[in-house]
Amino acid sequence: MKQRKTIATNIIIAICFGVWVFIQLFPSDSTITNAILIGAFYKPFVLAGEFWRLLTAGFVHVHLWHLAMNMMALLSLGKIFEPLLGIKRYLMILIPSIVVGSLFVLTSPENSFVVGLSGGIYGLLAAYVTLILRTGGWKMPPVRAALINMLFINLLLNFLPNISVHAHLGGFVTGLMMYGIITTDKAEVHKRVNYGVALVGLIGVLCFISWQNRAIPTRSRYLGTDLNVLQILNDGPLHKYSYFLAERLDVVYGLDDGFVRVLGKE
Repeated sequence: MKQRKTIATNIIIAICFGVWVFIQLFPSDSTITNAILIGAFYKPFVLAGEFWRLLTAGFVHVHLWHLAMNMMALLSLGKIFEPLLGIKRYLMILIPSIVVGSLFVLTSPENSFVVGLSGGIYGLLAAYVTLILRTGGWKMPPVRAALINMLFINLLLNFLPNISVHAHLGGFVTGLMMYGIITTDKAEVHKRVNYGVALVGLIGVLCFISWQNRAIPTRSRYLGTDLNVLQILNDGPLHKYSYFLAERLDVVYGLDDGFVRVLGKE
């Protein structure tokens, strides 16, 4: 029997675990600061131009229970989808689901700190649901039972503390659209352009709303955390970049050279 390969899934799990270890061992007194340093979604830094955080946040986990739950969910979906779709199409669902899930979070008028692969997992879940419904797999009791259990568990996750429902929703919607884009089903392939246009339109709307809500309320500003990150960057090889980022953060917050002055730039 041919072995079902999950190369991409295994690599992602290894990356997520390695990032978690870094966060726990990095010589800083705050795991939140460490998570921001390595790529967590943190709204002020995204608005300051670090747009890669929309993606890298998916590979960052602060708590072991969060990491374990997401990796178990990824493994259960990955062992089904990666061999079925191939690495390329598998990642074409997972990666956009992470990014658009982060964009959903960015639309919030409040400050946000978000980590975890949940957006990508919900994207895979949406694609899995679509596949089962289209192929009639839901008619088979074992498949239907597995689907119900999976949906129930993922629904419960939304009620856990510090969970971003925005990212879950964004990932799920993106998974539906991306599966429509990558499908090879002859009955559905003509709809690819429609799904593509819908996804581009969705991203455009999210970017517009995010721009409208770019002002961060005073009540949800964590300037001490921002300064800790800047000081660590300033003390390391990214010394020059820390000043650039400080200037951008001053613009985001509407400060008059606040962070730049603290860092000691003349």
